[in-house]
Amino acid sequence: MIKTTEKSVFKLPKSLKAGMKFPFCAGCDHGVAIRLVAEVLDEMNLREKTIAVASIGCSVMLYDYLDTDCVEAPHGRALAAATGVKRTNKDKFVLTYQGDGDFASIGLAESLHAALRGEKVSAICINNTTYGMTGGQAGPTTIMGQITKTSPNGRNEEYYGYPIKIAEQVALCDGTAYSARCSLDSIANIKKTKEAIRKTFEVQLQGLGFGFVEILSTCPTNWHLTPQESHERVRNELFQVYPLGVYKEV
Repeated sequence: MIKTTEKSVFKLPKSLKAGMKFPFCAGCDHGVAIRLVAEVLDEMNLREKTIAVASIGCSVMLYDYLDTDCVEAPHGRALAAATGVKRTNKDKFVLTYQGDGDFASIGLAESLHAALRGEKVSAICINNTTYGMTGGQAGPTTIMGQITKTSPNGRNEEYYGYPIKIAEQVALCDGTAYSARCSLDSIANIKKTKEAIRKTFEVQLQGLGFGFVEILSTCPTNWHLTPQESHERVRNELFQVYPLGVYKEV
């Protein structure tokens, strides 16, 4: 028998399903983000009262991994569905898990109006500056000069306009109680992201209004970069366009 000094330093969160295969591309940060959500649900004892809502895109994989009640919404309609779920189940904890195209393009009206109404739900938006699931087209957060399937010469303001800064826009809404932008590019920033998720959940529990966190993430496949290069891109390029920080906290 081989002896080992290795020991487990953490366990699978109860809010994550065991034994599931990883469906995301190598280096994708969705797995880290979903684990953080599960850890916070466990730590705040919210698993049994949670109803999660996601819609179309890579974020739709949430249903396979989060071991809570889940609702699938059409593309862009996660916050419209979450509004109905919360208003008819006021005792439940309701969260959405969305991509930037879902939240800020086809679903922009639903997203901002939920914030303007101060809906007591918690929204998480993964921003990887592209439509990942459908092949890497330009999206609402694609930065200037970025080459994608639908911007082969790079995004320019004359043809495509400018990228939307989601956390800042949400912060402008009077019904927003918390809005922050975080990243998963390093251990330090992963810890800060987890704390932002916790605060996003807390404002719902306290009945303060709409809670939101935007998470800068990688898409190595559609960026045509290695996982390491992708995190370097987040630090060297995305931080310049999308500064990290808390943009509103009531």
